[in-house]
Amino acid sequence: MAQELEVLEDLREGIDSFVERWSKIQRNSMKAIQAVTNTLAQIEHLDGPMGKLDGFKDIRDNTRGKLLVTLFDKLVPALEASIKEFTKLMKMFETLRQRASSIQTFAESLRNNVDDTPELEDFIGFLDLIVMSVHDILNMFEAEFLVKITIYKDIEEDAADIGVVSNYLTIWTAEPNIEPHALEKLLKDLDEHFELLRDVFQGKTGIRLPDIYRNVSF
Repeated sequence: MAQELEVLEDLREGIDSFVERWSKIQRNSMKAIQAVTNTLAQIEHLDGPMGKLDGFKDIRDNTRGKLLVTLFDKLVPALEASIKEFTKLMKMFETLRQRASSIQTFAESLRNNVDDTPELEDFIGFLDLIVMSVHDILNMFEAEFLVKITIYKDIEEDAADIGVVSNYLTIWTAEPNIEPHALEKLLKDLDEHFELLRDVFQGKTGIRLPDIYRNVSF
C-alpha cells in the first residue's frame, strides 16, 4: 500500500508544481509583452489624424515601417523565450498524464474483480474521481499551450497584421482556456479525493481492501 500511496502523492505534488511553474512562465511572458505594447499602441494610432503632417509624403508608411521593425524585433524573441519554457514544461505535463493513465489502468484492472469483491467499488470510485480531475486540469493547460504555439508561429512567420497581433497578445494574456475558479475547484476536489484514498490506505474508513488488490499494482 505504501508504494501506491507514494505514486498518488507524487502525482498530487506534480500537479501543484506544474501549475506553479506554468504561472511563473506566464507572468514572465506578460512582462516581456508589456515592454512592446507601447510600440503596438503607436502603430495603431498612426491610423488616426496626423494634422499638418498629413502633407508629408509617405510619413505614415515610413513611420509604420520603422515601428513594425521595432515591434517584431522585440516581440518575437520575447514570445520565443516563453514558448521554449512552456515547451520544456510540457515534458512534465506528459509525465503527469502517464501517471494518471497508470492509475486509470490500475482501476480498470481492479474493476474486473468487483463482482467477486464488492468492497473494491468505493475504492475504484475514488481512483476514478482522481483520474477525471487530473485529466480536466491537464486538458486546460494542453488547450492553452496549443493556442500559444499557434500565436507564436503566426507572429514568427509575419503572417499576421497589426490588428491580429494586438488580439493575439490579448488572448495570450487572458489565457481563455484556463479558468481560475474552475482550476481552483478542481484542485480542491483533487485534495478531497486524495484525502479519502489516504484514509482508505491507512485503514481509517470502513473500506477494507481484499487480498486481490495486492495482486495488482500501478
